[in-house]
Amino acid sequence: MRNNKKSNSREKKRLGNRFGIVTVIFFVLMGILAVRLIWIVAFDGNKYAKAALAQSETSSVTLTSKRGDIIDRNNVQLATSTKVYNLILDPRVILTNEERYLEPTVTAVEQCFGIPTDELRTKIAENPNSSYITLTKGLTYAEVEGFLDMKSKNTKINGIWLEENFKRNYTYGTLASSVIGFTEGGRGAYGLEYMYNDQLTGSDGMEYSFVNSSNVLETVRKDAEDGNTIKTTLDYNIQAIVEQEIAATQAETKALTVACVIQDPNTGEILAMADSKNFDPNDPRNLSYSYTPEQIAAMSDQDTTNALSEIWKNFCVTSSYEPGSTFKPFTLAMALEENKISKTDEYDCGGSQVFFEGSPWERTIWCYERGGHGHMDVKGTITNSCNISLAAMAGKVGVDSFCKYQHKFGFGEYTDIDLPNEMSCETLLYNPSNMTELDLATNGFGQNFNLTMVQMTTAFSSLINGGYLYRPYTVRGIYNASGELLKSFDRVLVAQTISPSTSDFVKECLRSVVTDGTGKPAAVEGYKIAGKTGTAQKYDKEGDLYVISFIGFAPYDNPEVVCYVAIDEPETGDASRYASELFSRIMTNVLSYMNIAPDDLG
Repeated sequence: MRNNKKSNSREKKRLGNRFGIVTVIFFVLMGILAVRLIWIVAFDGNKYAKAALAQSETSSVTLTSKRGDIIDRNNVQLATSTKVYNLILDPRVILTNEERYLEPTVTAVEQCFGIPTDELRTKIAENPNSSYITLTKGLTYAEVEGFLDMKSKNTKINGIWLEENFKRNYTYGTLASSVIGFTEGGRGAYGLEYMYNDQLTGSDGMEYSFVNSSNVLETVRKDAEDGNTIKTTLDYNIQAIVEQEIAATQAETKALTVACVIQDPNTGEILAMADSKNFDPNDPRNLSYSYTPEQIAAMSDQDTTNALSEIWKNFCVTSSYEPGSTFKPFTLAMALEENKISKTDEYDCGGSQVFFEGSPWERTIWCYERGGHGHMDVKGTITNSCNISLAAMAGKVGVDSFCKYQHKFGFGEYTDIDLPNEMSCETLLYNPSNMTELDLATNGFGQNFNLTMVQMTTAFSSLINGGYLYRPYTVRGIYNASGELLKSFDRVLVAQTISPSTSDFVKECLRSVVTDGTGKPAAVEGYKIAGKTGTAQKYDKEGDLYVISFIGFAPYDNPEVVCYVAIDEPETGDASRYASELFSRIMTNVLSYMNIAPDDLG
């Protein structure tokens, strides 16, 4: 019994010793930990604080730049970028204090934007770690104003914010669409938007956070730089006049295309350029402006792609055709410049001429007046638009000189207009090595070679302005976002095509076309209008498909406006008159708008 008591006493003593040792160890460890904590606070605090801040998530926000405007010559806004807002949901922020933030936030979003609260709760529950969910895009300020006001008054609305962006807006819809073009994905996809994309595109900014040397989380902001403004040579009012008259002629003629270019002959500036295949650059893939719902429904994917390419292209720059009789004044000018004819020469037209007679290649060319025009002077050859006389003039000019002058006037060359996809037509002209006597004759009255509308307008301007060929252009200047002029574009003289004396005589001949010849329907009351008609048969010359055109100018004594209209494949009525009448309607309105004083016709 005594032994048991002694044994228990020894066991208790051992347990007590162990407990004491553990206690000592515990306090020693606690002391070491305390010392270490004091050391960290005193000596390593900055390092660990920085590490903690570095591990915390910092946000960076892109500050979107505004794309530059496109304006007309009188500062009328044609294209601009308007601020819009994307509604962004941040579930992670909401869930940091779900009880406080969830209900006020989803309720506010439903009230302001119509997104059901159940839908919002589901998105938040399914994406607890997400900080960026786009709920809706492209909201206007009017659509978000109420929400901003509500959010500013209620701090419980959290985890929902508005991201600023910009939307391209074309103020007048389809107006000048083939010149202005459109954007896709924020970049210019066609027209001036494409050609001047680098100037129009701004530089995005950024707002981001970092830890500075004082262990403070700082926010740094680099503001966005907005794009530059492009000031065009277009005149909104002239463009509107042109497009209105084109639409009326298109409806009347059911033509494949109706188009017009108006140019300042003394500078090369394009005042208006349009064709009837319109589209709205605000919705560039919408075909309803040029096709019926039934036509659109019947299109395959490839048909749709082809149709879009067709409406997007600028007919005046990218399409070519034979000029017909509008080329005849050029042949006259060549012959005068080369001294191959004189202004007093006379011609006889019997209605036809045979080439390579008796050979397998025999060919007869005809005047449109099959019975012939009979006897006439040089001016009469243009007034009557005589094929046979102009073929004879071309023959006197000769192959080498004729081809030289075609290129001197810019035919078969790029005009270098500042618009995309220009066609040069170089392969559609003869050269001295392959032009026969027959080819020379038919080229002399505007057949069997192709040109574009902008080539013709530019070359014709040199015929009537004293012989000065200026590069056509559509942009006058580039301005920064503050309105400071960065670069201006002035007229560029490309060549002296003819002498002033030849130019004066050509003008006389063109005036007689309107007073006494084929261009009488082009007359404008009160003005001395001068110009030339054109009818070119298409394809194999055996069908009934034509390009009908008229090119003219005013005022007669001091030309300020050249207007060229073309109607491709009109279907109905007296087609030969349509182009002249279209010219007359356009110029009646344009001359009045430009305050060009009427001529003294007494």
